[in-house]
Amino acid sequence: MEEAENGVRKLPPSPTTENGVRNRSPTRDPGNGRRKLSPSPTRSSAPEQRKPSASPPPPRVPKWLILDRIVHRSSRRHCGVVKDDATASALAQDCAGRPVRASLRIADPPAVSRLYLHLTGRPAISYREPTAIAAHRNSILFRLTAPFEDPMWWHDRFSFPIDYFVYSCRSSSPPSLTLLPPCFDGGHINPQLDKLCTPYRRQRQRTMLPEDMGILCHGDQGSSMEWKVKKVQIPPDMKISTYSWMTDAVFPIGTCLCWVDNYQGMLAIDVLTDSNSNPDHQQWLRYIPLPKNALKSQRLYKDAGEPDPLRSVCVTNTGIIKLVCILTECPPFTLKAWTLDDIHEGRWTMDLSNTMGAEEFFCLLGTGHSCLPQVQPSFPLVSLVDPDVICFLLKDKDRGLFWMIDVNIKYKKLLSSALYISEQEEEDGYPPKRGRRNNFFGHCFIRSKFSSYLSENAITSRDLSEKMQKTKEGRVTQKS
Repeated sequence: MEEAENGVRKLPPSPTTENGVRNRSPTRDPGNGRRKLSPSPTRSSAPEQRKPSASPPPPRVPKWLILDRIVHRSSRRHCGVVKDDATASALAQDCAGRPVRASLRIADPPAVSRLYLHLTGRPAISYREPTAIAAHRNSILFRLTAPFEDPMWWHDRFSFPIDYFVYSCRSSSPPSLTLLPPCFDGGHINPQLDKLCTPYRRQRQRTMLPEDMGILCHGDQGSSMEWKVKKVQIPPDMKISTYSWMTDAVFPIGTCLCWVDNYQGMLAIDVLTDSNSNPDHQQWLRYIPLPKNALKSQRLYKDAGEPDPLRSVCVTNTGIIKLVCILTECPPFTLKAWTLDDIHEGRWTMDLSNTMGAEEFFCLLGTGHSCLPQVQPSFPLVSLVDPDVICFLLKDKDRGLFWMIDVNIKYKKLLSSALYISEQEEEDGYPPKRGRRNNFFGHCFIRSKFSSYLSENAITSRDLSEKMQKTKEGRVTQKS
């Protein structure tokens, strides 16, 4: 997705080479997603000469990351995941003036990367854990709770002020950490709690649910950091149930944000439309229904906030929008995928080469990968750089493990696998020395291009990720 220009009022045109959804990648090698190289030339018959040993190549920069929503509150003394970590941000402050710094443990997909927060000067009490919410290009949006200083109010932890930060990186300068201003418009006002919040801000942040939030980076560098609350209209002929709508994902495409219900469709709106000239101008949501065959299934997990493990709608960095479904109507399951051919007409095409049955899927997990559990996959996630590569989460109930795998579903090939590293394993070793702060049962991960904006020398935490992975794999092998 390219940088949006000011004044753009239309949805991205359908098909273009940057943001259109018809963009198709060239023929790829099924193993790495790149063009196949031509055969090597015939070797010369001249005597072979010994060449001086070359210096080792620079570390490979991951093209994209799978970011966990669970954030790690680090106790490391140095300001980063590792010493001299180039992902460590400049020092920022929360709404109470306490220092905050962020860094990132980077891992190659399908291994999961994790955001680290380095916090000091906070009361030694439990409160809602920080959460990664969304990512776009070189930025990550996360939520952080700011506890009250007054112990009299520590019992009411859900009333603690909430801060939203944007963690951004550039290859030419150290990463930055920006505290977003609070948004009061439309929020519930409680004078008693607002008085308590006076040392932090004038009143409480309005309630915003993370599952309904997204981030879209654009080129307005000189704009003031003020919230604008705009009313949007729902078309009267929009054939969806707003009562049963559940937001499963929010992602940007072009100048728009799209809210996705995995069982109804997408709602899109151009969030960069300039309506300052006409304050009464109201924007209309644009409804894009799912393909008819995908509308026949019912949501199995209907509790509010419960992540859906069977479906996902994702957009690649070239603007290809893809729906992946794990259909269970005909046991055990079938994997199917659709591509949105025209965002304006809402026309989907089933990817016949991206269909796979359970038996074929289990065959991929067999030979050479005996550690992988033969179970139904969950939480499908389309690669940010290759629409034919899909990542899945596998849950090994017997051993209490989770695996991440990536599959080239077009060529029916398992590319790689990785164990999920839980938050309490980050720096305390095994078994963890402290109690569990976060429970992981599986959730929708966040795709990010953050690492591609860093210089090669900045990927210093990648070695740590590989070491943690090998250590955990060794423990699993010993127990098998």
